Order: sequence, then structure tokens, then C-alpha cells
Amino acid sequence: MILLNLLILLIVPLVSGSIDSFEDKFIDPSIEEQKMFKNLLEQFLKLDIDKKDVSGILNTFEKPRIVTFPCNIEDVNDLVVNVAETRLAGFTVPEEHEGGVIVGGTYSWQCKITTSSKGIITMDCDNTIKLNPDVINPTEEKDQRSQKVDNLVIIYHELLHGQLMLDAISSSQEWRNDVCNKTPTDKIDYSYSDKQHIVINPLQEEFASQLVSKEGGVFFLEKINPIETENGEFFKKITSRFDHPQLVDSGIKVTYRGINTNELSVSFHQEDIVISGSLKDKTKSGTVWLYAFPEDNPKTNSNQEIPQWIKNNAAWWSEETITDSDFLNGIEFLIQNGIMKIQKVEKNSEPSEEIPSWVRNNAEWWSLGLISDEDFVSGIKYLIEAGIIAYQ
Repeated sequence: MILLNLLILLIVPLVSGSIDSFEDKFIDPSIEEQKMFKNLLEQFLKLDIDKKDVSGILNTFEKPRIVTFPCNIEDVNDLVVNVAETRLAGFTVPEEHEGGVIVGGTYSWQCKITTSSKGIITMDCDNTIKLNPDVINPTEEKDQRSQKVDNLVIIYHELLHGQLMLDAISSSQEWRNDVCNKTPTDKIDYSYSDKQHIVINPLQEEFASQLVSKEGGVFFLEKINPIETENGEFFKKITSRFDHPQLVDSGIKVTYRGINTNELSVSFHQEDIVISGSLKDKTKSGTVWLYAFPEDNPKTNSNQEIPQWIKNNAAWWSEETITDSDFLNGIEFLIQNGIMKIQKVEKNSEPSEEIPSWVRNNAEWWSLGLISDEDFVSGIKYLIEAGIIAYQ
């Protein structure tokens, strides 16, 4: 049996959204922001996965989209002309998202109404999309696969805010009836852009799941219902590593983030991945996204093979001919000579008084050549890093 080590990467909760107010001052995007957007858009357009068609809003980057429709005879206006276009703008943190929350991006519907003496109402929508370079640009701390997934989810999310509103303009009779009775001083109903993410959340969750799968990982979505918590606090199993073959034979890199959660953490309990934390608003459900990607098996040092005496020790130990201490002397040799590299020992784990019995089976199979050096080292490395075997 090969066990795995667990590397947990904490991602600060991201927020993306729609803003429904007209900004008088347009901020030009920097050269870096333009390149970033172009590269990300190219990646998005190349995707071969199921997703909602957002070509309508994408076309508004190239030329204005004009939609015209007549009103009823009893309405205030006779005809409505909607003109929508989208530009990339320089990123600034919107006031409604300030306070420690990191904003991945925004899409802003910004429409002005004018009328003519002939009863024609014209809506000019000069919309903007903004992406946060601090979130989009890769960092050494974050797994590249998780970074790619998050970036594509962010741009898809923002384009959905544009497309959903565009769909309403094109086909919602309720929205059209409302606009047919607007005056230049009235507020426009932008609710179809889905600021509350009722439509967008399931779309982006399915999108993220496909992206993670395409990158070789597993996507987990957990809803934390208030009734499942104790005064808002929760401790919940996400999955067992044995439920997913791609996560069994290697270490795991885990990236996660939560919505309506405080002090969210992920831990590894025996075979299970577990989340814990508390709800910010105890009356509302929380949501946790978690990506789990396989990590390459640790390799033995190609310049120094494992000595035969260590394999002999493993065989004798599996037969209980030598003591645990004698066997661990061989493991210590592997560490001291750089054949086994220990990166991080789990501080919260208490070392066991006895080495788990399955390790004897692994040691016997290894000594007989039934499993590779890499597989054996992987199992022992996990035991040390997880704190099951003590090593100073």
C-alpha cells in the first residue's frame, strides 16, 4: 500500500461580480493588464469543455451590439434602441468589496438613457470588464494547475455577468416592458446580470469541475448548512483518498476557498480529507471549493542507490528478526544521505508508539523486488511527514 503526503495551499477567498453604476472616469488599462487579458482570453477561447455560450458579450469587445424592439401603444415610449459595448478597464477595487476581501474581477453595466421627440428611447451601455493582476498573475506559492483553473473561472464569471444581461435585453419580455416605461431619470433594472450569482454559481461550479478534471485533479464542492453546524462551527469529511484512483499513488496538492466561512482549514485524518471552520453568517449556508491534484511521487537520488544492507534490514524486519530501532536506522541513513528528502513534518500529529503493521508488508515486498524503490520511499516519507513515525 502506498500512502501519500498532503500539501495544503490556502487561497484567500476570491470575489468576482457585477457592478451596476455608471463611472464617470474611465481608467485605461496598463500594458501589462492588456497582455494579461489577451492571454487569458486566448486560453478561454481554446477551451473544449461544455459551458454557456458567451459569444454575444465577447462580440461587444469588437463592435457595439444593437438591439431594437417596439413598445406597446399604452407605454411611455414607442421604441427602444439598446447599444451595448465592452472595454477592458484598469483595475480598481470597488468600494462594495473593500474590507479584506480579494476581488478577482468585475463586469460593470453602465447605461445612460436618452429620448427623442418621436418617442424613441436609446440606452447607451458603455460597459467595462476589470481583472485583478494581483490575483491573475502566477505566484510561486500557488500550484500552477490551481492558478490556471481560478483564472479561467474568473474570466468566465465576469463574461457571464455581461451575457446574462444581454440575454435579457434580447429576449426577456418582462425587462422590455419595464424599459418601455422608463424616463431618462429612472434607474435601469440590472438584476438580470445576476449580481446575487443565483444563475452564475452552478454554471461556474460545473465549469471549474471540468477544468480541474482536465488538469488531472478532482473538484469538490461542499455546502455547509447551518443546521449541520454547532453554533456555526463545522467539521466535515470531504472525501477519502481511496475514492479517487488518481490521488492514491502519490502525494496530494490541495487548494481551497470558501464563501461565507471564517478560519477555513483543510486537514488530513488517516484516509480522509476534512474541512473545518465556522460560518460568517450563521443563518446562511456556506460553500467550500476544493481542488485536489496528484503530486509526483518522490524520486530516489539518481546519484546514490539504496544500499543492499537496507533492503536486507527490511526483509529481516518484516520477519521480526530485527527490532524497529534497527529498521529505523536504515531509514535515518536514507534521510541523512539525501536519498529520502523530508520537507515538512506535521506538527499537530502525535507519533505512534508502534509502526503500522502494513509497513512490514511493504518492506517485505520491497526486499523481494515486488514494489519499486520510489514506492517504498514514498510510503516511509508519508509516515514521517504525517508524524506517524517520529524523526528529529
